[in-house]
Amino acid sequence: MNMRLSKFHISILFFFLGFQANVFAQSDSEGTKPNIVLMLVDDSGLMDFGAYGGEARTPNIDRLAKRGMMFTNMHASPACAPSRAMLMTGTDSHLAGVANLPEMLPEEYQSKPGYAGVLNNRVQTIASRLKELDYTTYALGKWHLGHDENTLPTKRGFDRSFILGASGANNYKEQGYLPMKVTADWFADGAKTTLPEDFYSSKTYIDQTIAFHQEEENKNNPFFAYIAFQAIHAPIQAPKEFVDHYRSTYKEGWNKLRESRFQKAKELGFIPQNAKLNDVFPQFRKWEELSQEEQDMYCLDMAVTAGMIEAMDYHIGRYIDYLTEEGLMENTIFIITSDNGPEGAEYHRTVMKWAKRQGYHREFDKLGAKGFYGAHGPEFANALSSPFSYFKYYTGEGGLRVPFIMSGKGLPQGVQTGAFCFFTDVAPTIYELVGLSPSANEGYVPITGKSMYAHIQDLNQPIYRENEGVGLESGNSSAYFLNGYKIVKNNIPHGDNEWHMHYLPEDPGEIQDLAAQKPELFQKMLAAYSTYEKEVGVIEMPEGYSAEKEVSRKSIVAMLGPKLPFILVIFVCIIGFIIARKIFIKKKKS
Repeated sequence: MNMRLSKFHISILFFFLGFQANVFAQSDSEGTKPNIVLMLVDDSGLMDFGAYGGEARTPNIDRLAKRGMMFTNMHASPACAPSRAMLMTGTDSHLAGVANLPEMLPEEYQSKPGYAGVLNNRVQTIASRLKELDYTTYALGKWHLGHDENTLPTKRGFDRSFILGASGANNYKEQGYLPMKVTADWFADGAKTTLPEDFYSSKTYIDQTIAFHQEEENKNNPFFAYIAFQAIHAPIQAPKEFVDHYRSTYKEGWNKLRESRFQKAKELGFIPQNAKLNDVFPQFRKWEELSQEEQDMYCLDMAVTAGMIEAMDYHIGRYIDYLTEEGLMENTIFIITSDNGPEGAEYHRTVMKWAKRQGYHREFDKLGAKGFYGAHGPEFANALSSPFSYFKYYTGEGGLRVPFIMSGKGLPQGVQTGAFCFFTDVAPTIYELVGLSPSANEGYVPITGKSMYAHIQDLNQPIYRENEGVGLESGNSSAYFLNGYKIVKNNIPHGDNEWHMHYLPEDPGEIQDLAAQKPELFQKMLAAYSTYEKEVGVIEMPEGYSAEKEVSRKSIVAMLGPKLPFILVIFVCIIGFIIARKIFIKKKKS
């Protein structure tokens, strides 16, 4: 009897102790919501960071990766603004109002639903949702989701902001980077602002973030800091001290880099050991056919690219040091990712002459880092995206697969996962981490992404279950993912605008087309993509459209500018003269 009582009492004691512990844990969780730092790199492929096998020195990012989780199968959009819309809202970019970049759209499309190029009012940002829990919210860096009084960060849930409204800019001063983007505007807390004299994008964005913390009155509130770097978007620029030690890193050329990253991906377990490297695009130049001067030029561009990554990492380290000194680091979750794959535009052919007329230069050693206009071109972009196919603006894996690191309070350490995930999954994951519903609030379009929280807690739990597919479209390039399979259509000029099917776990380079071998699955996925198109409102671009061609067209129009009417008059006069001459000759003969 006494034995039974003692067991009973012990059971009751443990029950109440467990209940009390749960109450304390819940109370502690509610009282100490984690701070969230979301860092977005621009145009960085999967393997650019040191932790992912890249050449650049990134000790601070690597330390976060080692103390957290590295994802190797995260997919973004192939274009920056759609990716940012999906990241900020958890919703497909068409539903959010940013189906494509305004710079890449024919003018007649920009008034169509979903194609305005700014966040619409049918979605909420992460910042807006976190305000429900009294988070203090900051936005820094490249915004690219609107720059009028209704679309700046201060209207989208952010308390403080210091942002670039354009798609890119000089990293040292207020200056645009394309003929159609001659100027660039920065905004501080919703109003146009000027830049400090010592402005360098990565440095200043961290300076301002720290300043926001120092000026904050509600220091006990958790915070959300969204920091979107200009690194490594064109123009590629970095201080000399971060560049010099990479001057010989890329001297063997783009093919060697491509092969090196492919082998490194195998060593790190990103791809299977029996994976094959895809073929080089036939229109690409061969490294050995370049002159020594041309090789030196591209090696310099790549050295500055690596230096720009290292400089960004250095300033990330400054921010980590600040949070550590202030006792905030222990309760902070860091998320670091990129908006799309490497940039492969032909800046040397299409932009560089214009850039020099605007005061940019190519004399890094003589004139220094400020004003240097770096761009690595399509061949090196293809190498940087290795072991995958294609690059920015294309839905091959090289345009979509990006690094993704989560590190901090309550997260597993030293973990690498190859689970398929998508940019729309980030927002609902953050919501579940802080105790919000991962679904959209009433009155807004659905969140199309899925929370990764269960997978983070248990790697055996998939993010996307069997027969849960994901569709994607941007600039006439499209893809649909299902159970490891992918159908993909890459637009011109490097794609053929035809659908192909691949099994990514065995063929990450998208070499073997399985469409003919698995016709039923191929048709099933095509039907699923068609349903996706209708649900989100995809609009087909005009025949012959390509993002590169549209940017070039707008750049030419911008360069001609006020001269265009005069040129048209001369052109009409010449045509008139030719017609009149032909008529005169015909009459003379008769």
